[in-house]
Amino acid sequence: MFTDERQEKIEQYILKNDSASVQELSTLFSVSEVTIRKDLEELQKGNRIVRTHGGARVKYSNSSLFYFQDLVVKCPEEKHIIAQKALEFIEDGDTIFLDGSTTTNELAFLIQDSDLKELKVITSSLSVAMLFQENESYSVMVIGGSLNKRMNTVEGAFMELQMSYLTVEKAFIGINGIDAEFGFSTSEVTEASAKRAICRSANRCFVMADHTKFNKRYFIKAFDIDGGADYLITNDRSDLIDYSPYEEKISLILA
Repeated sequence: MFTDERQEKIEQYILKNDSASVQELSTLFSVSEVTIRKDLEELQKGNRIVRTHGGARVKYSNSSLFYFQDLVVKCPEEKHIIAQKALEFIEDGDTIFLDGSTTTNELAFLIQDSDLKELKVITSSLSVAMLFQENESYSVMVIGGSLNKRMNTVEGAFMELQMSYLTVEKAFIGINGIDAEFGFSTSEVTEASAKRAICRSANRCFVMADHTKFNKRYFIKAFDIDGGADYLITNDRSDLIDYSPYEEKISLILA
C-alpha cells in the first residue's frame, strides 16, 4: 500500500471511530509504530486529524451541531454496553428521567424489554415517550417546551420551569463533550441549560457517554465534572484517555 493511500485509510478509520491508538493502527495496517507516527504527523500537518498522547483523534469544531439520526449510528456497541450498565441502577417502582440522547434512547429500549415494573418515566424526548406508549406498567410524563428538531426533544425556559417543580430518583442524560478542566459541555446554550435542570431535579444523576466524548470541549459548559452529576458511565478504558482526573471528581463507572 502506498503511503498516501495508507494515510487516507488511516484518516477514514479515525473519522469513523473518532480516535485510534498508534498500536491499534500499526496492527490494522501491518506497519511499524514508527511508520504510523510519521503518518499521523503528516495528517496533522495537513489539518486532517489531531495528534494525542499515544494516537490521534478526529478534528472537530466546538460549535458543531448534532443530529439524532447521525449520532444513533455512531459507536452502537459502546452505547449498548453503557446502557446495559445503567439499567442495573434502575429498580421496580423508580421515578426516572430520560433525556433525548442516543445512549439514553438505547437505555429506553432495554427498559422496555426488561422485567422492570411500575416505573414512572419522565422524559424530554418524544422518541422515548412513544416507545413506552403501550406499556401499561409504566406511567409516562412528557415535559413540555420548545422543540429541538435536530434531537426530537423539548428544551427552553418552560421546560426548565417544569423541572424545577419535580424531583426524580434517578436521571440519565447524554453529553457531547467531557473535559477534566472544562467539564461537561454541549454546542448549544439551551441544551446545556436543559441538562443542568434535569440533574438539579434528580437525587442521583447519571451521565452516559462513550469514550469518543472525552477530552473534548464544546461551546457551552453544562456543569463541572464534580458540579452536576453523581456518576459517569462509560465503556471500557481507552489507551488514549487518562481517567485519573475524572476519578478524583466523580464516581466513574466502566461498563
